Amino acid sequence: MTIRGFLKSLCLAAIGCGVAAGAALAREPGIAPMIPPGLTMGLPIAVNPPPGVYLTNRTAYYTAKLYDDNGHYNGQKAKILSNSVQLTWIPGVELLGGTYKAFITAPYLDIQQDRKTTAVGRLGSWHTSGFGNPKIQPLDIAWNLGDGFNVTAGVGVYLPLGNWSAGSEINLGGNFWTLEPSVGFTYLKDGWNASLQVLYDANTRNNKNKYLSGDQVFVNATVTKNIEDWTVGPVGYYQKQVTEDSNNGGRATFGGAVFKEPEQLALGLLVGRQIGPIRFTAMATSEVLTRNTYGGQKFWLNAAYKF
Repeated sequence: MTIRGFLKSLCLAAIGCGVAAGAALAREPGIAPMIPPGLTMGLPIAVNPPPGVYLTNRTAYYTAKLYDDNGHYNGQKAKILSNSVQLTWIPGVELLGGTYKAFITAPYLDIQQDRKTTAVGRLGSWHTSGFGNPKIQPLDIAWNLGDGFNVTAGVGVYLPLGNWSAGSEINLGGNFWTLEPSVGFTYLKDGWNASLQVLYDANTRNNKNKYLSGDQVFVNATVTKNIEDWTVGPVGYYQKQVTEDSNNGGRATFGGAVFKEPEQLALGLLVGRQIGPIRFTAMATSEVLTRNTYGGQKFWLNAAYKF
């Protein structure tokens, strides 16, 4: 594929995402971000490393406020500490002309929530910690197109194994399955990493409260430059709900209501360094657009190690 062909494919994918994001509504409330948006920022997402087994730990600390459909503060604050551990297997085999990998990711969350207005529920403060829904990615293939250009495609699934109970103010997991196909693009040459990943989450209905969360689109972006042992550059992420919710639970489920669309855009900066066998990456991001979800500042520290 030529550079022009690659860029054309990238543009068509972006247009497709824009069309899909035209009519967005909400996600079941009270469910924490099981794996936060932006998780793959900083990675050359479409380039697989050498064969082996890799352990990656990603930690994020988030101080945020809840915003309404007009972008106004809605009287609720949260402090969220999330940690996800990912085990990746790259066997060194080819599949469909590309290199194959598979991975599993397990998230753990600690959340402190404070609500000062009845506009979004009863007054009070709550704290909880535990596991979110783990993700299994059994299929992920990366293709090298030459001249620094790479593409990848994969599909994963979130298992409904995280902490969830009906009526809880904070749920760390969702009582539903989520199928997540993804595509990624990377230009990796002369110390530059320009990467874009698009993920699409399709949820099943929660069979306990009969609530169906709408689908979501996530976009993670990275542009970094290696300078000796250091890596620096801007990063960002975007997420938006793209299909309507439905509530078949009656008055017992959120009073029969469905909820308005969450949308979020964040920008930030990355600094990374290789220290011995471990690659460390630190990032700071801030939401610049927030609708019907939390917005604030997030600090990330990632570490990757090859066994």
